[in-house]
Amino acid sequence: MGSVIDPAFSTNSILSERLRYLVEAGDGEAAPQLSADVEFEVFAMPGANRKAKAPVDVVVAVNEINDQHGTGPLVKRVFGDRENLFSIRSQNDWGDHDFGNFSVCIPQHDRPRAECFRRALTALGNRKVNQILCVPFHSDELITSIAIRDGCQADLCMWLMDDQNIVVDVVPDDLMFEFLEKSSLRLFTHGELRDAYERKYGLKSYVLPAIVPHRYVATDLVPPPEDMTKGALIGSFWDQNWFARTCDALAGSGQRIDWYGNDKSPWLRFPPEEMERAGISALGLYPEERLVRQLRKYPYVVVPVGTFDSKETNTGVARLSLPGRILFAVASAHTPMLLIGSGETCGARFVKNFDLGEVVPYSSAAVAGAIERLTEPGNQMRIRKNAAAIAERLSDKEIGVWLRESIRLGEPADRRFEDLFAYETEAALKPLEIEPYRRTR
Repeated sequence: MGSVIDPAFSTNSILSERLRYLVEAGDGEAAPQLSADVEFEVFAMPGANRKAKAPVDVVVAVNEINDQHGTGPLVKRVFGDRENLFSIRSQNDWGDHDFGNFSVCIPQHDRPRAECFRRALTALGNRKVNQILCVPFHSDELITSIAIRDGCQADLCMWLMDDQNIVVDVVPDDLMFEFLEKSSLRLFTHGELRDAYERKYGLKSYVLPAIVPHRYVATDLVPPPEDMTKGALIGSFWDQNWFARTCDALAGSGQRIDWYGNDKSPWLRFPPEEMERAGISALGLYPEERLVRQLRKYPYVVVPVGTFDSKETNTGVARLSLPGRILFAVASAHTPMLLIGSGETCGARFVKNFDLGEVVPYSSAAVAGAIERLTEPGNQMRIRKNAAAIAERLSDKEIGVWLRESIRLGEPADRRFEDLFAYETEAALKPLEIEPYRRTR
């Protein structure tokens, strides 16, 4: 993939002293013996600026950045215009990593804070850091970002896509608060998620949705297709139960469904006999340009969401996530949405607020009825006009400039996304009974 960067940490006396001070002042741990011996390698891509003091922008994420899962394309979209990118991830799950001029996998695995700081700063060596974008999921990404922010005195921007602290307690409160407090700009993919964290931690936050490449955004109305007998399902399943319920619900619809998503998940199973029973044809992942052309051929797009009942096993995702594939289909194809699951999910509220389709429970009768309504000509045109009206507001046009300036300002450079997601979220947050955070140390 490239050449290994020689760690410069052991010879950088200024950085060593800075780390020693930060660790001792931060939580009282004894400063470790600083060494260049590490368990990871930093890889440089062809054309990377290898000068020891060349400034970099840093992206910290949980997995490889590639097109096999939703986070990858989004990170490329908002931060891919930087000239010298240093990409750090916590684990490998999705295969090749194809982002950044430099890349490294640094699993922290609950190591002492001092060791986590040492590992993160060792990877960077003498490099000056301009800005940091963290897309966190586990504690590893938070502690790595804090180390770089404190050690390099760089502005930190958080972009949270999935909850791991409000509904579920994967990330400890004290660490989450420190991370949020040290972030110059706190961004969330939608209003419910932002408002939940604002309510708990009392820190002003903003929205950056799962934006869509401007070249794919349809500003002129995309007309309905002639063929109304086949629908599309896009994206990947988060939960085995969602897949099983989706198959049960679609089995009685009498329509074929083309699935554009990752049907080779390392965690879930997709038995061919179940997909055949449901009328689902797995077509795999398509490049976005080709996917847009395909989506414009369908009268509706199916998106499974959570239910909040006793069978729900992924409550964090079910309660506070907004599937980015909804925004992609709406902005690029104006295709009416068929959400199957609870009407209290974030996706359901987005669809209902802008009148973009139907939301029904996991029931074959309910799904069949929704498909009949969605394929009615008058409903097709009404929904498509509603989608066209908001499509451009989901565009990534000049998003790199917007993000760079927003991080500098500590607030959005304009209100394009704040205004779009200004609808009421109180009903979503009420069942969560969010208590304000109180420091324990």
